[in-house]
Amino acid sequence: MTVQNAPVDAGFDHNVASQAPQTGGTKAGPQPQKGSLDAKGSFAYRLVGMAAAMTTVTIWAAWIVSTRYSVTNNLGPVDIGLLRFAVPAIVLSPVWLKHGIWPRGLSPLTGLAMICGSGVLFFLVASTGMQYAPAAHVGALLPGAMPLWAAILGVLFFGERFSALRWAGYATIAIGILLMVAGLFTGHGQPGMWRGYAMFLSAACLWAGYTHAYHKSGMGPLHAAGFIGLWSFVVLAVVAAIRGTALLDVPLADAGLQLLTQGVLSGFGAIICYGIAVRRIGSTRASAFAALAPAFAALGGKWVLGEDLSILAIIAVILVMAGVVLAALATDRVKN
Repeated sequence: MTVQNAPVDAGFDHNVASQAPQTGGTKAGPQPQKGSLDAKGSFAYRLVGMAAAMTTVTIWAAWIVSTRYSVTNNLGPVDIGLLRFAVPAIVLSPVWLKHGIWPRGLSPLTGLAMICGSGVLFFLVASTGMQYAPAAHVGALLPGAMPLWAAILGVLFFGERFSALRWAGYATIAIGILLMVAGLFTGHGQPGMWRGYAMFLSAACLWAGYTHAYHKSGMGPLHAAGFIGLWSFVVLAVVAAIRGTALLDVPLADAGLQLLTQGVLSGFGAIICYGIAVRRIGSTRASAFAALAPAFAALGGKWVLGEDLSILAIIAVILVMAGVVLAALATDRVKN
C-alpha cells in the first residue's frame, strides 16, 4: 500500500521529444505549439496523472478488500505477507543488489523504522486487525489516520508547523475517527471490533514513522521498496519456516489472487502509478485523491464481501475523507 506521504520517483516521466537529433543549422522538425496535447501541463498530460492517481487509490482499496477476505477465510497474515513482499524483493533485486542489502550510511534506527513502518510489522498488525473489522472501517482508520499521525509525529519530534486549514483537516479526520469509535458503544459494533480499531491506528502510526524515516534515509522510492521488500520477506520466511504456512494448502486461484493484488499491484504497481501521478499533477493533488480510498474500500466491502455499513460509519467515512482533502490542499508545512 502507498499513501499520501508515499515516496515519489521523479524519474518516471521522460521527455523523449527533447532528445530528437538536430543536424546542421536547420530545425529537426516542427516544434510543438504552446497548448499542444503533448505539452507538459496540458489537459492530456494532467489527465494521465489523474488516471494514475485513480489507479493507485483503486489498488489501495483492492489491497484492503483482498486482505480482509483472505484473513477471514483461508490464509493468515504471515502467508499473505510472503506473497506481498516476494514480488518487490525479486523484481527490485537489481536495485538492492546495486546498493547492498543494507545501504551504506543508513543508520540501524532509520532502517528498522522503514522496515517496520511500511514492511513486516506494519503488514502483520494491519492484516491481523482486518480479522476483526469490516473493509470500510479499515479504509477510514488505516489510510485515513496516516496523515493525522504523521502530523502528530512531525510536531512532537521535528518541530513542524501547519496552517490553520491543515489543522482543520486533521481535526476533521480526528472527529471522523472518534465517531467511528463511538459506534462501538452505541450498538453498531461487533464483538472484538475494538481490537481491529486499535491495530489499524497502531499500523497508521507505524506508517507515519516510516514516512519521516524515509525522508531522512535519502533513498529513492524503488530503492526503498526493494530494501523493505527484501528484509520483510526474509523475516516472514523465517517465521513461516518455524510456524508453518498454509500457502500450500489453499486453492491455486486464491493464492494467485493474493499474489496479484498483494505483490504485483500493491507491492509494485502502486509505486509506479503514484510516481506518475505526482509527476504530472503534483503531490498535493495526488494526495487529495487518497481521500477516495475509504470510499472505495467501503464499496468493495459492500459489493465483494457483502459487508453492510451503519449510518454512523458512513458519516465517519465521509468526515475522514473530507479531512484528508482539507489537509492535502492546505499550504505546505514549514519548520520553525
